[in-house]
Amino acid sequence: MPNTFSAHLKIAGALLLSASLVSCSSSRDTLQNASPTNVPTASSSIEPMPSSNSSEAPPIVDAQSPSATPSSSHTDSVKPTDDSAPAVEVSTIHPKSTESASSSEKTFQTKNPSLAGIKLGASEKDIVKHKGLPADTYMLPGDDETVTIWEYDGFSIGFSDKNKVVYVEINSADVDTGFAALQYGMEGSRAAQLLGIPTKEQTNVLTLEVSGGWLKLDLDPDTQQVLSMKLLSRGI
Repeated sequence: MPNTFSAHLKIAGALLLSASLVSCSSSRDTLQNASPTNVPTASSSIEPMPSSNSSEAPPIVDAQSPSATPSSSHTDSVKPTDDSAPAVEVSTIHPKSTESASSSEKTFQTKNPSLAGIKLGASEKDIVKHKGLPADTYMLPGDDETVTIWEYDGFSIGFSDKNKVVYVEINSADVDTGFAALQYGMEGSRAAQLLGIPTKEQTNVLTLEVSGGWLKLDLDPDTQQVLSMKLLSRGI
């Protein structure tokens, strides 16, 4: 009896194993025959990522392509050159300084004396160039030589027989002496102070020795104001 039951169990086990094998084989065939569209594959669902170490050269961008146009921030920093605008040239030439300073900046120089912009020894040609022709002329006899006087409006100039200036006189307040502080009609004491001439309380003449001659100021005896200014050569 026990042997018969054991044999039945072995037969039943063999039948179950056979049924399991048949079921597994059937399921495998079903999967293999299934449509590819219904079963996604790994290659269709996953796209390859580009490699960071790719040896391919970067794409060439056409300069005419809109994508090659620089950004607005770049174009703002780089301004186009306007060919129509004139080029700016830096001059290295400096204007010549004025040979003589203005009368407001000058002081009387005893070593280089002048009056009304006229220096002793100037030629007739220089005077005509800067002062023009005189309104009148006359001869003024001297101890050693005769001086030719040229009369202008408010001043006069004397020439030696060699046609050189030996005398200049100002007799009008309308004539610029060449020195702002020194003017016709000013107080004699002030003029003496400016020129460094020692004076007494009452005098009619102020005299200052200069290179080649003298500067002489005649004063009004009553008002002590300057009546005339003269630049004289030592030879007259």
